[in-house]
Amino acid sequence: MPIVEISGPALPQDAKDRIAKKVTEIIAEEEKKAFKIDTTSITVVGFRDIPIPNIYLGTKPLAKVLETLPKP
Repeated sequence: MPIVEISGPALPQDAKDRIAKKVTEIIAEEEKKAFKIDTTSITVVGFRDIPIPNIYLGTKPLAKVLETLPKP
């Protein structure tokens, strides 16, 4: 059983659900290719919420980096 941990800023539950579903699909597809059998993959996806002020890109806090990005 694969175990995946994702650390990052807090996400809404629906985003976590979509990410976990996609991760499970990708792992199942890779297992199918590797083992040449189609199995029902059970994957544990854990999320660790880290406050944005604690995340740095290089020497800058993530919040400051996000402020410099162009707005969509």
